[in-house]
Amino acid sequence: MASAGVVFQSVPDLNDTTKLTSPWCSSCSGSYRIFDQFTLTTSETITGFSVALYSPAPYWGQGLNFSIWSVGAGAQPGTQLFSQNLADADFTTQTLQYNALIATTDDVAGLTLGAGTYYASFYNYDLAVWGYTGGGGKLLQQSNQFHTGTSAGFILTGGDHSVPEPTSLALLGLGLLGAVGVSRRRA
Repeated sequence: MASAGVVFQSVPDLNDTTKLTSPWCSSCSGSYRIFDQFTLTTSETITGFSVALYSPAPYWGQGLNFSIWSVGAGAQPGTQLFSQNLADADFTTQTLQYNALIATTDDVAGLTLGAGTYYASFYNYDLAVWGYTGGGGKLLQQSNQFHTGTSAGFILTGGDHSVPEPTSLALLGLGLLGAVGVSRRRA
């Protein structure tokens, strides 16, 4: 049986509201798409994510577009490698405080990335993504600037974190017992 695990986490704890800085527009009726860098050390299949969002309407309540981009010239986002629109119904939410929530989905389809550095983007016409102090990202607000020392709060999940089936464990145990028995007979 396979289960999803954490593939990348931008900040140590998305629930730590003391690290929230500002909700950065992505796009807030303009061209301010939010990007944040992440690095994978091995090839991974991404099946879901969690992201901290500014929760009052209209900022949340319209779903979002999740996309992955290469890193281009000048550390700017380069080529779009993946894009998927997700509806509100694709998410479960957890309230962090009166104006912040974590939206989580496991509905990302068909995304496998090799080891390397990429940008993730969470976007809709009125979306705002919370920034956190510290973290491992490099937050960029398109048509504005890099926000040094700030990361978007997100976790990418997926990978093949296999949990052995009980019958596989039983067969492994029988094999080990057989090997022990053979080595005892030879001794």
